[in-house]
Amino acid sequence: MVEVQRSAFKSFEIMKEGRVIRIDEGDTIQFSIETGEIITGILTKISGKEEKTKLQIVPKGEQKEEIWSIMVISEDTLTVIEDEED
Repeated sequence: MVEVQRSAFKSFEIMKEGRVIRIDEGDTIQFSIETGEIITGILTKISGKEEKTKLQIVPKGEQKEEIWSIMVISEDTLTVIEDEED
């Protein structure tokens, strides 16, 4: 499980490898869930606070949105990735 350090409007911060990382709506993020599946997509909405935080994303190559609870994200796997030029 990812531990949210601080929630803010349209962003939140997590601790990863001893560093604070800020994640904002509009970022392209990647994470692994407990089954090992890797999810990559654009973060469109953040809701909830602390352990109840939910991430609404549009996965890469998809048209639909998905909602993921941080409770199912494996520890130290949530990261912001650079957009790739197509």
